[in-house]
Amino acid sequence: MNKNRIDNLVLSLIGLILLYSLAILLRTYFSGDDVGAWIWERHQNQFSWYSRPLFIIPACYYAYRQKPWHVIGFMLLLLTSLFWFSAPEQVSESVSDYLEWEKQLFFSNQSSMPLITLTVAVIIFLFGLFYAFWKRNPWYGLLLINVGTIIKIIVSIGFGKEVGMAAIVPSLSSIAFMNFVAFLIWRYYPKK
Repeated sequence: MNKNRIDNLVLSLIGLILLYSLAILLRTYFSGDDVGAWIWERHQNQFSWYSRPLFIIPACYYAYRQKPWHVIGFMLLLLTSLFWFSAPEQVSESVSDYLEWEKQLFFSNQSSMPLITLTVAVIIFLFGLFYAFWKRNPWYGLLLINVGTIIKIIVSIGFGKEVGMAAIVPSLSSIAFMNFVAFLIWRYYPKK
């Protein structure tokens, strides 16, 4: 199977998953449930936290291949993955406290500056990340992933204090996995 057929298949799968995501979102909306609360409950499932590299890595790959629709598709999948997993029956206290801190900081705060700052920071980070891969500088991209993740941990602990510690394990496991994949590619992919 050639690359174009695989690329088209990937786009089709992304489209199907996004349609499924839209369907469950609309079902929740039309059932009369509070959609925001529904998403928030599902976001407490840590599978969505640990699955992030599964979207970032292929998005970086397609940025390297200069396929913008694939990159956008994987970022939409990352966004919708917040509510793919069912709400957990039990939520650890550290996760619950961390999410409550995030909610207070970004959504219940009197000022919208924390949310605006977060949004701008994420957009700048993602633009820089995909631009590095687009320009065929994967090592700069990997550096950005590592620096960005470390900054996330520092900000979580700096502002969230003890509650922010809940971000450490998912963040470190993500960069460990991405660095491992980068090592495998560097080690086994033919150098050009």
